Amino acid sequence: MKKYFSFAALAAVAALGFTSCDDQDSAPVLEQVTTSEGVFVVNSGNQSGKIDGSLTYYDYNTKTATQNVYQAANGKSLGVTLPGCVVYGSKLYVVGSVESTVFIADRKTLKEIATVKTEVDGAGVKGRHAVAGGGYVFVASYANTVFAIDTLTNTITKTFKSGDYSDGICYQDGYLYTGDTDYGRYGKETHGTPSVTKINVATGESTIITNEKFRNPTDIVSVDGRIFVQDKGYYGGENGGQIEQNLYELAADGSIKKEIGEASTIAAGNDKIYIISAPYKGHAPEYKVYDVKSDELKTFCKGDEVKYPNMISVDPVKNIVYITSYQLKSGTTSADYKAAGYVVMYDGTSGACLGQFECGVGGGAVIPNTKVEKVFK
Repeated sequence: MKKYFSFAALAAVAALGFTSCDDQDSAPVLEQVTTSEGVFVVNSGNQSGKIDGSLTYYDYNTKTATQNVYQAANGKSLGVTLPGCVVYGSKLYVVGSVESTVFIADRKTLKEIATVKTEVDGAGVKGRHAVAGGGYVFVASYANTVFAIDTLTNTITKTFKSGDYSDGICYQDGYLYTGDTDYGRYGKETHGTPSVTKINVATGESTIITNEKFRNPTDIVSVDGRIFVQDKGYYGGENGGQIEQNLYELAADGSIKKEIGEASTIAAGNDKIYIISAPYKGHAPEYKVYDVKSDELKTFCKGDEVKYPNMISVDPVKNIVYITSYQLKSGTTSADYKAAGYVVMYDGTSGACLGQFECGVGGGAVIPNTKVEKVFK
């Protein structure tokens, strides 16, 4: 049986020393254990419909979903367009893109602790996705800037240069990597440069990496010390359809080491990358999984429960994959972007459906509500 100790109790035990009645007994080992209590669903809302974004919380113990939990706790809206969110330590960080604000709250009570403005030269800029590491929460932005929020002071203490319109971001061994989308302008007469940026957090040095195959590098993840970037492609196919979507593994120098397959959106966990392939005006959605260890790409699930997929996420602690879905407009096969959606849960190994629950409008990323404890084993 696992036993949980406070640090005060641990110190007292250490001072007294350990005695054993059996020479075969071994001293207990203190390990760090991560547990997951539930998940937050980041609902982006709908700007044209003047529908604010929100948070849904699904509790693993009660198996219930509660809507608008941030607003209920604080009596205030998060505004519209919420692309990013991360839990780090005891806090929840929600990126409000249009509001140029990162909302910081206690992860359990959701009471707001602070707000941080994402600004360049005094002007608000659109923050995008966030990642945590080394005592910081890093936020990519559409302004060639990554913001580093010091988690002790809840202030931006560093900024780093990135490529054009950075969106996805990951952290690996003291380096940040961003997917620089160039706002999806590839194929147009006036555009910048789609790229990936590698940032040395210690020195602040940024290296912007380009490649002739990059069209719209968006999400970027680290798995088993390796970097993978998902490229959304561009609208250049028949009838304006989306083409050249791909998942790439990058080499150490940023070049493309391997082309894995078509990918519209991805999520990583437990040495696997879960993939939705559903190009605009393309084929029907496909749900796949790439095993990084075995280099195997295969079907993950049929996804019959998903009417119109938006995002895929994973809770690696619980080994649950989440797919957020829009409802369909009545009598059509088109998504209703102004109606509340829902989330379908799948077993991360077998792909079996585990159930579903409702979320808000524009259900996007699903973020595990994790805690870390010291445990004697």
